[in-house]
Amino acid sequence: MEEEQKNETRVKQTKKELFWEIFRFLIVGGTATVVDYAVAYVFIHWLLPPALIGENFSLIVSTAMGFCGGLIVNWLLSVSFVFKQVTDEKKSKSKKSFLIFTIIGLIGLAITQVGMHLGVIILPEVTLFGVEKFLGESWNWWISKVVMTCIVLVWNYVGRKLLVFK
Repeated sequence: MEEEQKNETRVKQTKKELFWEIFRFLIVGGTATVVDYAVAYVFIHWLLPPALIGENFSLIVSTAMGFCGGLIVNWLLSVSFVFKQVTDEKKSKSKKSFLIFTIIGLIGLAITQVGMHLGVIILPEVTLFGVEKFLGESWNWWISKVVMTCIVLVWNYVGRKLLVFK
């Protein structure tokens, strides 16, 4: 009975509201991605470079640390800026919701890790604009990072919209 009342009081999101929510999600995602890339870059080049700990471990750790930085920024901005129409605002900001938000993100991280690893291994060396590297990383690293970001962006929006910010 109580669930029926919640469903009756739920206001359906208009297409315009959904558009602006997705737009805000893209802005937040872009901001979190900049943090992700910057943290990953700092780790792979300065804090834990491949020469120090090995190429595979450096790639895994730098990708994970970038993910953590991006996740924190994404959560803070998602609850305050992106998802304005939720059925239970208090519940959407709870520890349980953060846990679900994080699990969705961890699945995205796993997808990213696999994709980065495969991309770096499978893609041939690329030369763009007459150079083989950009900011110290091969183009296949950057191409893999961008492709995985796009894939995980869709995963994160759908998962978080359906499971956290209903």
